[in-house]
Amino acid sequence: MLGLFGPEVVQFFEMTGPLLTFYTGKVKKPDSEHKVRIALVGYKAKHVDIPVRIISCESWGKGHHCVGAVDMSAEHLRQLEDLFYNYTTRPDLGETARRSPRLPIGLKTISRELPGYNCVTVDISRHGLRLTCHGAVELGTKVILTLDTDLSALPSLNLSGRVVSCTESREGKTKNKVYHIGVDFPGMPPAQSETLDYFNRILVGRAKGDIMQRQIADGEMTAGPTHGSGSLSLGAPPPPPPVQG
Repeated sequence: MLGLFGPEVVQFFEMTGPLLTFYTGKVKKPDSEHKVRIALVGYKAKHVDIPVRIISCESWGKGHHCVGAVDMSAEHLRQLEDLFYNYTTRPDLGETARRSPRLPIGLKTISRELPGYNCVTVDISRHGLRLTCHGAVELGTKVILTLDTDLSALPSLNLSGRVVSCTESREGKTKNKVYHIGVDFPGMPPAQSETLDYFNRILVGRAKGDIMQRQIADGEMTAGPTHGSGSLSLGAPPPPPPVQG
């Protein structure tokens, strides 16, 4: 009977700190609590059951991509992460399942929902970002963020998201307490998705040493998010030099 009425079997996708991402055939409401079962391959136990609180759930293909918070100690979370990455079969969901890479960058971030109203980014992707703050933020909190950039064509980023992780840490010589806040961007409006896509292309170009992208980022050329054209909108070329008479 336990096999018939036990926890729902889901497919592991990724895990970062207390944030577990999995693929399921059933939609789940944010803030609802569930126990999910993840099968293990080549391990002495055949599966592990995990209690999660749902942060977000989006339709992906024939199923749903869910993000849930796991309430465990940091040591247990690390052990669980190692277990999943070593003894599970991750689903091949095609192009839609390829989460974008995290790009390290420190940007001043302002928000009414953040402690002291400001934090600094650790990294950013098209699906979320991580912040360093001086206070904790409750999981599930909706935040509206304004990020200062160094791009002349995009001086600031206005983003909305939901807090999916909050971990305490001590950094620096004085071991001051700080908090690493993870923010996810579920159900992004097209304009935000387009702006993030543009900004991430600039960061990737910088990392790869792309000359044009470096020129754009440094303000030598102007560019902005596309609006239906599918390509960057570069500024007009400089005028020709005056004819010497």
